[in-house]
Amino acid sequence: MFPAPFNLVLACLLDALFGDPQFRLHPVRLIGDVAETAKRFFFPLGRLGGLLTLFFTALVVVVAVGLSVQKVSLLEPFFLYFFIAEKALREEGLKVYQALKDGDLKRARWLLSFIVGRETRDLSPSECIRAAVETISENFSDGFVGPLFYYLLGGIKVSALYKVVETLDSMYGYKAEPYRSFGYFPAKTDDLFNFFPARLAGLFLVLAAFLFGYQGKSAFRIMRRDAPRHDSPNAGWPEAAMAGALGIELGGPLSYHGKRFEKARLGEPLRERQTEDIKRAASLLRGAAFLWILFIFVLEVVLWRFGYPHLISAIISGLKSAWTI
Repeated sequence: MFPAPFNLVLACLLDALFGDPQFRLHPVRLIGDVAETAKRFFFPLGRLGGLLTLFFTALVVVVAVGLSVQKVSLLEPFFLYFFIAEKALREEGLKVYQALKDGDLKRARWLLSFIVGRETRDLSPSECIRAAVETISENFSDGFVGPLFYYLLGGIKVSALYKVVETLDSMYGYKAEPYRSFGYFPAKTDDLFNFFPARLAGLFLVLAAFLFGYQGKSAFRIMRRDAPRHDSPNAGWPEAAMAGALGIELGGPLSYHGKRFEKARLGEPLRERQTEDIKRAASLLRGAAFLWILFIFVLEVVLWRFGYPHLISAIISGLKSAWTI
């Protein structure tokens, strides 16, 4: 087995060089395939069916990843690489930026339709900017901070479990039909699993704002004030931090599945949103991601130095030592 710091560096290096490759056997696509297979059997059971689909998918994926890594240890950094998507997240946002910069609103809306759940066909340029910045912010948590946090916590199998939860939430965690009932447990489990990653994502965006020339004080103030207003217990933390760092307002009206909703407004409308805000958000994301990688790497090195494969093992060892005193 390679040490965790090596796996972390290799995974992040692969992501920085190649982004998130799209191919049929991508592990995240396979997670979706397993979930869809289970859904065929369990969907009629409503909430219970969603829970059983989540349990079945998690069992299959975690066992498969664990056995694969046990057989071929070099697969571990590659699995971790497939579970993160920092470069792809930035690039998808920058595609929207370029379309708006070229004056191609139709293309910007089309590009957004692949990365956001809301309806995009009638979005104004300002709403396109808002959607891009919001998705860059929110997905920093579940697309990058979360997988690495759970890798630090319990290794590649726990990171795989997190990815199952996050993937099933994105597939079924909607408040509208036909998934209102079936998606209940995937959505609630995702809320639980993202409690710490979302807040860490917000904090590292604030730290990056201080270090890389954005509005750090405002980012921290707005995050503390506005994050609890969001209808999600987690998404508001990175989104509010980003809004404060850029000095813009996020949130407001949007449409899902033909219904109009009002999202909590985050930040202050000190100025009109600008196309450049997407580029600024992507730049801030890169800075926060670098700081997060550095933080995780240092912790992994410390754990490795003291002979612990992950944080859970260190905590258990510490509790055992305390118990015997």
